[in-house]
Formats: sequence, C-alpha cells, structure tokens
Amino acid sequence: MICPGCSCLCDDIEIIDNVVRNACRRGAELFLKYKENRATPRVNGKEVDVDKAIEAAIDILKDSKNPAIYGFDTTPVEVQELAVKLAEKLNTYIDDNSSFCLGDLVEIVLKKEVPTTTLDDVRDYAYVIMYWGANPYQSLSRHMSRYTYYPRGKERQKGYEEDRFLVVIDIRRSETSMLAKTNARYIIVKNDLELIDSFFKYMEGKPAKYADDVAAIIRELKKSNFNVIFGGLGLKYGLKDLKPFIDLVKKLNEISPTYFIPTGFHANMRGFNETLFEKTGFVNKYSFRENKSDKSFAFTELLKNDLIDSALIVGTDPVKSLPFEVALKLKKIKTIVIDPRNSLTSRIADVVIPSAISGIEQGGTMVRCDGVRVKLETIEEVEVNDYYVMNKILEGI
Repeated sequence: MICPGCSCLCDDIEIIDNVVRNACRRGAELFLKYKENRATPRVNGKEVDVDKAIEAAIDILKDSKNPAIYGFDTTPVEVQELAVKLAEKLNTYIDDNSSFCLGDLVEIVLKKEVPTTTLDDVRDYAYVIMYWGANPYQSLSRHMSRYTYYPRGKERQKGYEEDRFLVVIDIRRSETSMLAKTNARYIIVKNDLELIDSFFKYMEGKPAKYADDVAAIIRELKKSNFNVIFGGLGLKYGLKDLKPFIDLVKKLNEISPTYFIPTGFHANMRGFNETLFEKTGFVNKYSFRENKSDKSFAFTELLKNDLIDSALIVGTDPVKSLPFEVALKLKKIKTIVIDPRNSLTSRIADVVIPSAISGIEQGGTMVRCDGVRVKLETIEEVEVNDYYVMNKILEGI
C-alpha cells in the first residue's frame, strides 16, 4: 500500500491481519481508524441522501455571484483536474493550503529557478543534507530514515556515520536539531537573510556573522558532487522574498551540485500545484475572472475581505487551520464541504457531502514532495468518492 498520510507517500506499507507494518504512527492510525468519525450527507443540519446533498451544492454554486473553490490537497490529481475545470466554468477563484504553506517553494521548482532531484537519488547519492526551517521528526516521520540521513544508498553505503553530513537550520532547538550530533552541524538563526548574506560574504572573503558555520558547510560540500537542501515553513516565513535564497542555491552550485526539494506538506499539495500550474502557469490563489494569481485571491484574503458569498471546500478543514477571526467568516457565507470525515468546518457547513479516503477507499494519482507521481491502491473501493461528487457537480452547473 501507499500511505497518504503525508507528502512522503511511503510505498512500503503492508497490512496483514489488521496489523500495519512499516508505517509511522500517523500512517498506521489512518489505515486502522479510517472507518471512524465518518461524515454523513446533510443539508442545513438535516440528514439527506447523497444525491440531494449534491443537488443542494449545485444550487448554491449556481446562485452564487462570487464562489470560491478551496482545498484538494488530500485528493488525487484526477479530482484536482475536475476542480480546476469547475473553477474555470464558474469563472471564479481557486486556491489550496499551499497559499499559506509551501506553494512559493514549489513554484520556484516548477519554474526551474532552482535545480531539484528525487528522494530516491538523495538516498543513493546525497552527502550534505540540509533541513532549512523544517522539522521532519514531527512533520515527516520517516523522511530521514527512508531517504536522507540514516539509510544506506548505492553510493552511500556507510550511512550517517561517514557517508552523510547533516545540517539543520532553525530558529529554535527542534527535535531534528537534536539528531545533528555525528557528522553534522546545527545552526540557530534569528534571521534567515543574515545566514544567506554570510554565505555570500564568506565566499567573497569578507567577515561574516555565521562564518564558522558557513566554512564548515562549504568544506563538506566540496567533498561531494551531490548535495540537497530541504526547505520547510521556516524557510518560507523566514524570507519575505525568495530571490536571495534562489541566488544562494545558484552560487552553491558553483562549488558543488546542490539540489532543492520543498518538504513538509499535505499528501498531494504538490499535485494541486502542478495541476494548476499546467493550466495557468501559477500554483495557487488564482482567479479565472482576472486570469491571474494574486495575494488578494488567497482563500484567507477572500474571506477576510468579504469578497465571496459561497465556498466549496474539499478535503481540508479551514476552521481548524485558519486564524479564528478568518474562520468565523465562513458562518456568514454559504459553505459546502466534501470530506470523508466530520470536521470543525463540516459542523458549520450548509451542505456536507461525504466522500472517500484517498489511498484507502479511492485510487488515483498523487505527487510526492519531490515531484514523483505514484498510483494509489485501495483497501476497499466505494462508489461515492471525490471524483464521483465533483463530476456530478460539474455536470449540474
């Protein structure tokens, strides 16, 4: 089985006699408890059959002057493609969690502003491994053990004792930083731009704030022809502008081949980014009405500024993830939720349509954080899944 618990999309999961093997705690719970807390079809708080709930959703979208479509980071690419078609048909907004998560980092990869690679090649060839503003110990439990610091690869047979050099860059002492002991470097930064500036100054022979750390990293980079930086939320929010980071990656590549992979997001967030990018040239916060992407088209901004009168929310829980004062705005508009589980958002929704859990009850394609596409398997196939519901809505509009 492939685990849809995070963007690692681990492909070595075995389920035998109700025992889940190889999965992390999050993945194991997903497989063992997928029948719990399931959503039921509802319209205005009353239980109805699925088709009536879908009809109610269609009516809301038809009557809406400014609808928004949001979510899809846990649904297959095939469903995301339908979402983009629906947004285009409605001539309206579409966005996902990546607008406040790692969409910007995915975008510089898709635009080929930085070189990238695959997790499999990282496992086989990478020597210097940098986690910049990322804490995989918490967010991607098997990332380090499967692909980076610990595993033996084709050209890295001695593991972290000799064949890996770990760099952890963060503003605080994370769990991942505590692992940076053997053949490793941990750097506490107050300002990411200062560290980037230190790299440039050191390479120019000038005094630099983080000179000792930079010297150690560059010394290790020169030992290998394959190195990687994993960028997380700390990197995104630590920089107002990604250009200095892009310039740094290019400069490091003059010393030794250094690749970049965004890391630490929902199972198929990158799938959404790639799907929308292929259609529009942008990864999120897009308006088909204006034919462009803009910060003001992010779902949070649309809510905050009272620019939408309805929302179709699929496979995500904005009441849980958005700032409270923004999430409260959902109660003022017509809200449709398509989700396999009950959520805080489904509690306040006008229409709730239950769907299937990707990788357990519905198949399809997902895109790993490194851009590798994988095909999901299922434990049991259900008829009413995200593809079925989105198709019905598209037909009804």
